[in-house]
Amino acid sequence: MSVKETLNELILNCMKSLLSIMFVAIVFLTSCNKQQTGWTKWRGPNGDGVSTETAWDASKLDSSNILWKKNIGFGHSAIAVQGENCYATGWNEKISDKDTIGEANIYCFNVSTGKEVWKFTYQSNGRSFPGPRSTPVIDGNKLYAISWEGKLFCIDSKTGNQNWMTNLVADSICLDDRWGICPSPVIYKNLILLNLNKTGLAIDKNSGKVLWNSERKNSHYSTVNLIQFQNKTAGVFMCDTILNIVDPESGKVLASFYKDSDKSMENDAIITTDGSLFTSDELLKIEGQSLKSVWKNDSISSYFRVGVVVGNFAYQFSDNKNKAPFVCVDVRTGVPFWTAELGRFGSVSVAGDKLIILSGLGKVIIANVQPDRFTVIKELQVLPAEDLEKNWCWTAPTFLDGKLYVRNSFGDMACIDLGI
Repeated sequence: MSVKETLNELILNCMKSLLSIMFVAIVFLTSCNKQQTGWTKWRGPNGDGVSTETAWDASKLDSSNILWKKNIGFGHSAIAVQGENCYATGWNEKISDKDTIGEANIYCFNVSTGKEVWKFTYQSNGRSFPGPRSTPVIDGNKLYAISWEGKLFCIDSKTGNQNWMTNLVADSICLDDRWGICPSPVIYKNLILLNLNKTGLAIDKNSGKVLWNSERKNSHYSTVNLIQFQNKTAGVFMCDTILNIVDPESGKVLASFYKDSDKSMENDAIITTDGSLFTSDELLKIEGQSLKSVWKNDSISSYFRVGVVVGNFAYQFSDNKNKAPFVCVDVRTGVPFWTAELGRFGSVSVAGDKLIILSGLGKVIIANVQPDRFTVIKELQVLPAEDLEKNWCWTAPTFLDGKLYVRNSFGDMACIDLGI
């Protein structure tokens, strides 16, 4: 082989190696991008209120970084985000000379400008604590949302056009009660899982048809959480005083636990680092095919807003009193490590190593995730705090791509840019 041929072969091999490296890099970057699936459902990617994002700056919590504000109408559902759009729901009354008509809306907004992309409107009557309770879930180009009357909508997330609607209450699929339908939809394969009736129900996400159901009972607040049980995916359904672990594909109850509590049964169940279930006032350990209580502490119960779990500690508002303190609890023992008085009970999410708290007074508080003390980094009055008898901040903050979304029950909503 000549020197020229050898040189050409060497160059060719180098080019092949460079292309291989570029290909690996592209695959790596693509896989990283795929992991950023959005905050597309209640309590974020894993249903636990925790974001792993670290590329943001708590010191940017300032009025100058509020991208936009608007009023979306009464309600309690959280904000879902995917790509350049965020989705929110609200309710209002329209008063004419003859009639008062209640309308609920599902909104799609541009995350950077707050400009309305589309709005889906349906008739909805008023009741106590007005407005939709359930948070929409986005699955591909479909958005699923439930009204408080039990209308389950499938909507095109790009256009706002309705694909189908199933009326769960009117069609006798589930019961309504005075608080309305509260659980948020959870997608598993081709199923929409709902924490309704005795041990839940499942709807075909493509057609709206019931795939399995359970005995009709009053509705519940909490949302299904998916866990691994006996090496298979299962759903945790908290209904009445019974926590049920259910096969999501068949509806078969795999395990049950009676919770002797009148407060925490409307909470979501959060998975701890060792695979146990934290329900705000009790830790349940999975042992084989059964559940065992490790500890129980009524004094830290969070009624219908279980906190967030980071490592071995949970952070949440305790009890259902207006001046309930914010607490840090060792989930291994149920012992509180510290408490903080924040004026009124609110809600909390986590991003990276920071707590993002929305107080009951409409103040956003960013604090360190640390079990030894409560250290506030920055705080800002973001939402109005007028008419405290009717204006609540019960909805957990949404956080994605450095943007923070908060709302109150009056429908005041804000998007704050904390990205770097």
